Amino acid sequence: MNVVESLKRHARFLAAGFLSFLAILAAMRWSQGEPLVQPSADLGLLIGFVLVAGFFVVNDTGGQGGSKAR
Repeated sequence: MNVVESLKRHARFLAAGFLSFLAILAAMRWSQGEPLVQPSADLGLLIGFVLVAGFFVVNDTGGQGGSKAR
């Protein structure tokens, strides 16, 4: 399995998790009167999303060389 296939396979899970996290974060910021968009903090959200997606890709593609027993 390559990177694109792995991302397609987990697309619904990644999208649902990311969108629900954004909705909760927006509700918390709104209820505290903070700006909804905070560039310095929101960059961390994107980095976290990329790390989670990367985790799925590594798990899906890691066994291709025969080094992992499945």
